[in-house]
Amino acid sequence: MDFQKNINMNKTLDLHGLKHEHVYKVVDQFIGGHIIKRTTEVSIITGRSVRMKEIVSEILTDYHITAQEEFANPGKLIISLR
Repeated sequence: MDFQKNINMNKTLDLHGLKHEHVYKVVDQFIGGHIIKRTTEVSIITGRSVRMKEIVSEILTDYHITAQEEFANPGKLIISLR
């Protein structure tokens, strides 16, 4: 799968329908791409899956970044890259 095009265009990554085993690569590319672009804030939609949120948190930890759940939508993580 080629996610590079989506990384360049969107500040929101929707993980719905993605298998857990693919999440690591996709989120890593998404976050890394936006760090390089100097994007200040991105969002990742995990849905209600606790495991999906755990995987995203593991990846963000590698970047020394944390995420906050959106107040009205806990299935959406807001990530500050600054």
